[in-house]
Amino acid sequence: MLYWTLGIVGSLIGVWAGYTHLYEGGLDEPAYSVVDQIGDFEIRQYETFIIASTQPGKTGDAGLNSGFRILAGYIFGGNQPNEKLAMTAPVIQQNKKGESIPMTAPVVSAPDDMSMAFVMPPNRSLEDLPIPNSSKVQLTEVDWGLMAVTRFSGRGKQARFKAAEQTLLLDIERAGKSPRGPALYAQYNSPSAFPPLRRNEVLIPIATD
Repeated sequence: MLYWTLGIVGSLIGVWAGYTHLYEGGLDEPAYSVVDQIGDFEIRQYETFIIASTQPGKTGDAGLNSGFRILAGYIFGGNQPNEKLAMTAPVIQQNKKGESIPMTAPVVSAPDDMSMAFVMPPNRSLEDLPIPNSSKVQLTEVDWGLMAVTRFSGRGKQARFKAAEQTLLLDIERAGKSPRGPALYAQYNSPSAFPPLRRNEVLIPIATD
């Protein structure tokens, strides 16, 4: 009986992992080239892309959930003319003001300046993207330029992101580089994805040499 149970559990885990790889491993994401690999982090040069962003006005998980709902509402038809947009990756979080995710209007009620953004499909432009129904959603073209990036798998807990950010800042300093903006937290998978296959990244803009 034990072997049957283990076999069933193993099969379910295999299906879960297969779903994650098949349906979430090939989502469109911003185009970049890897410029250098230094220890545990890499330096990427990003091409320009478009984001739909919002400032939820809340902190922590409440802010994340609120921001996600606002942006999901936009891409799932909360726009003119009720167009559904393809899901892309990653979902981006920024906790401090800066140039990494430029906001078109300040939101005074955001106590920790948390911002969230969805990346728009690569074949779209500001001119042909649908107009958001919600005034809380802004469409912006961004140019990240040079970014230092570190990656970890598993669940994207805020504590893990913060720890990875501190480690990356130390690694950047040791490499003789200089940050030029606040860190971004990026999650490339849905909450239903198989945890060991989840991709999470901390990205910090750095100055050119």
